[in-house]
Amino acid sequence: MTVRGQRIYLAGDTDYIPEMKTFKVDVALLPVSGTYVMTAEDAVRAALDIKPKTAIPMHYGSIVGSQSDARRFADALKGTIEVVILPRSRPFAP
Repeated sequence: MTVRGQRIYLAGDTDYIPEMKTFKVDVALLPVSGTYVMTAEDAVRAALDIKPKTAIPMHYGSIVGSQSDARRFADALKGTIEVVILPRSRPFAP
């Protein structure tokens, strides 16, 4: 999707696929928990193939995975791709 001129890829529940090398995006949101989705290491591989300006780890810390998955992802990309770990939000309560 494109928002305010920024091309954003929201990976959703997925694994690494070779076609990611063809993606042209500015921001990539990639799952990192390794359960039902990519591991942090697979997500690093995806980020290196996609080459976004910014990568955001997701799908960790509530049902599966932990903050350490996001941290491993960020550490592996340090100096290559900017990684933003978003602060955890509170669950919605009506």
